[in-house]
Amino acid sequence: MRRLLAASVMLVAGMVKAVPLAAVAAALPPAPSQLDVQAVYLFDFAKFVRWPEGQEHSTLTICVAGQKGYAGSLTRLAKGEQIDARPLAVRVVQTAADVAGCGILFVDVSAKDQEAAMLTATAGKPVLTVSDIPGFLDSGGMIQFVVIDQRVRFSVDLRATTRSGLGLSSELLKVAVKVNGASGGTP
Repeated sequence: MRRLLAASVMLVAGMVKAVPLAAVAAALPPAPSQLDVQAVYLFDFAKFVRWPEGQEHSTLTICVAGQKGYAGSLTRLAKGEQIDARPLAVRVVQTAADVAGCGILFVDVSAKDQEAAMLTATAGKPVLTVSDIPGFLDSGGMIQFVVIDQRVRFSVDLRATTRSGLGLSSELLKVAVKVNGASGGTP
């Protein structure tokens, strides 16, 4: 029995040595891209937002300005999903005039030229604004993606969410790398 076990171990060890590392790596699923990670965050942010009364039965529309890859990833994530009994929809927007009806607006860095107009169009409205544009919070945005140590993280500006009548869960704020406008927090 010991000989059989030893022979099996040697056979498996020989097989492992014979498999090139590149073949093993190719067989593994690819690591998620930054786009995929941000799409998951956008989907999850909706779970941690307190929306104004009267919106509980309407469709929650996540709008994307810029790279259409985000919309594709979000559409796959949102298919058949609901958040707080609200069905989800994903829509691509081209201009500030298109943001009516958005519950979440993601402005991709590729749409930086539309940033100011999009923020003006959503100002004071219950639309969670999110972007990966550097300085987005300083421009009046609510959540900004940042990459730290090759990981997608985010910062929050509570003043902007409050002005729009939105509330954010403390659970979301706990995982933010920076929270502007928190009492006792960062100014």
